Amino acid sequence: MDWISFLTRDVAIGSILGISAAALIICWRVGSFHPVNVRLLRFFIAKDEVEDPIIKKSLADQTALVSFRMTHGVKVRTLRDAQKLSKFSNRTNIPLDLIGRAGWAFNLKSLTLNPNRVPHGAWLALPAFFLLVMILATAGFSAVAASSKLLVSLKATDTWLWLSQDEARVFQPFGQRATINKSSCSNEQDEAEPQVGFHEDDRDILCEIWADPGLEKHFSKELPEQRITFLVAAAIFAWYAFMSFSLLREWIAQRELRDLLDEVVVPDLGSRSKLLERANDD
Repeated sequence: MDWISFLTRDVAIGSILGISAAALIICWRVGSFHPVNVRLLRFFIAKDEVEDPIIKKSLADQTALVSFRMTHGVKVRTLRDAQKLSKFSNRTNIPLDLIGRAGWAFNLKSLTLNPNRVPHGAWLALPAFFLLVMILATAGFSAVAASSKLLVSLKATDTWLWLSQDEARVFQPFGQRATINKSSCSNEQDEAEPQVGFHEDDRDILCEIWADPGLEKHFSKELPEQRITFLVAAAIFAWYAFMSFSLLREWIAQRELRDLLDEVVVPDLGSRSKLLERANDD
């Protein structure tokens, strides 16, 4: 591939960001910078230039190990551990990706599951509830970031509302929100009773705000700041949602792996313990 041409076209910025994001995800998943180091090395040293067979095999083994980690999500440290785990998976008919999702509860050296690290079923409700809350928070803050109205509070009345240059709506998550329009300021007859959610003085205060000639300039300054603030908050909540999902996924995998290991019986070996001894011997 012509990398110089690829990185200097109109899609250069998008390409660089995409490649960088992919590299970070791969390195985070495999727990090593080997994929990036190999790619950088290929710019200066071709694969065929490495003539020593032992070094060439070592590099190939490391690449195979990283590919194994990336594919199955299992953080094995050596190629022999990966081979032993693959044999164990074939004999027990347990998917490697399930072992990878189980995380620290599964001992990769002894090929056993630590029962003390498997959570009780009731504990699954905790990350599930937290995940739901974080998803709702992410959606809410993202909606605010996309809004063209300012979330403000009137100091005189402590009324929270969504304010635009021609309309004000009461800030409340649910239900029908009361509204005051700028056009109502030209009406000399004040309303006998304010709408639900508004203070009796809010209408006069809002009319003074809309009459201010500097309102448009204020909006052009404050609206981008509000969007950035809520976008950052949405990103933080999205990260917590991802962490909650990862924890829930790991706990479910640990319980599923425990159930599968309890059912493993190999006729020619007689029990799961003998199966593990044989896998360790390999």
